[in-house]
Amino acid sequence: MDFNHLHCPECGEKTLNVEQPSDNEIWIKCSTCDLFIGLSEEEWHQIHNSPHLEKKIRALYEKDHPDIKIGHPCRLCLRRHEGGVVGICTRCLYKAIIIILVIMAITSFIVWFGIF
Repeated sequence: MDFNHLHCPECGEKTLNVEQPSDNEIWIKCSTCDLFIGLSEEEWHQIHNSPHLEKKIRALYEKDHPDIKIGHPCRLCLRRHEGGVVGICTRCLYKAIIIILVIMAITSFIVWFGIF
């Protein structure tokens, strides 16, 4: 049994593999982020013939991890977020704006007082 090219609910890559180590157990594993979901054969039998297999695996993942946010990873901190600007979450955006303002203030003092 090999279901390659399924999207991982944690990292979003197409590296999710389904293995059957024994007759009554199914393992869903991601080779990129080391996600592991163990299912009984009855649970797997309920979802494996569905046309929306990835959505059902995502629902199982969200049931086991209710605090995980859905969205894209931030380009700076790699946490998942929804929205944001240019792929950056609002926390990192605020930090970047503060850093830019501090650099601008220091630069203006350097130019004003002619330190260089």
